[in-house]
Amino acid sequence: MNNINEILELTDEIEIIEAVGANIYKKKEQSDDFTLLNDYERNFVYIDVFEAAMNEGGFNNFFCTEAGNFALEIKNAYKAINAPKTALLIEKALGLFPNDEYNDKLDERNKQLAKMDEMVFSGWEDLDELFFDEEQEEDIVALIVEYIRKHKEKFN
Repeated sequence: MNNINEILELTDEIEIIEAVGANIYKKKEQSDDFTLLNDYERNFVYIDVFEAAMNEGGFNNFFCTEAGNFALEIKNAYKAINAPKTALLIEKALGLFPNDEYNDKLDERNKQLAKMDEMVFSGWEDLDELFFDEEQEEDIVALIVEYIRKHKEKFN
């Protein structure tokens, strides 16, 4: 299913996200990076990357992998879909880097991580709990679907 109007007729929000994601990832595979994607599609990918990293091991996993290279873009993607609580959690996680010296290069960031105080990792664990707390969590699925509907011409 390639047509965005057909996709948006689906009743299940997860199916909508999966169908849109399939289209975006087909487009992304045509290049080694995100250059063929527009800003709206990139936001979709950034959120997908972050959610996957968080489900694998929280902020520690996020920052220890390539996903962490896009922390600033991911924070802005959450703002774009109107998820300020999640954007704030990411901002707080970034703020735990000593001297606010987050590095978007994995090798350099891993050097930073090796030198970090245990308090940073403890702080990330606290933020993990907030991220996964059902009462605090924003309905990201619904927000993404709303974002897609609002900007459907950008997802063709």
